[in-house]
Amino acid sequence: MKRKLSEEDLQAAERLREIWNYKRGMLGLTQEKAADIMGYNTQGAVSHYLNGVTPLNTDAVIKFASLLMVSPEEIRPELSELFSYVRKGPPPPSEHEEPGWNHLTSQHKELIRLFNKLPESEKVKLLQQLEVTTENYDKLLEELLVLRRKSSNSAQ
Repeated sequence: MKRKLSEEDLQAAERLREIWNYKRGMLGLTQEKAADIMGYNTQGAVSHYLNGVTPLNTDAVIKFASLLMVSPEEIRPELSELFSYVRKGPPPPSEHEEPGWNHLTSQHKELIRLFNKLPESEKVKLLQQLEVTTENYDKLLEELLVLRRKSSNSAQ
């Protein structure tokens, strides 16, 4: 059984809904896209948060803030002390401290950064597109090499 939403919860949902309505068009978001990006199974979860059916816990606030490119305090100002405390803590260990990471170019690092931000379904599509594109270039290169060999053989 779900707990009854407090006045604070309802106000947070209202703030989130206002931010959502303002930003969704600019960011090209639908509830379905948002659910996919934030890791929810259905857009219903997003709808429940936006409509004050489900209270916004800290995890949801952070996910929505990141998605909508606002500070979490804009959604739940009463948690500003907590967020301030977390921001002042030591930085988390970098996920890119492995030895090989330093050998990547800035272009490779940017590609990885952007790829990691995509929803899983888009990652799969992108990898398939890259596979097809590289296969096409390989075929083209092979055709050019065959033509070059023919050209050099007929010149002799």
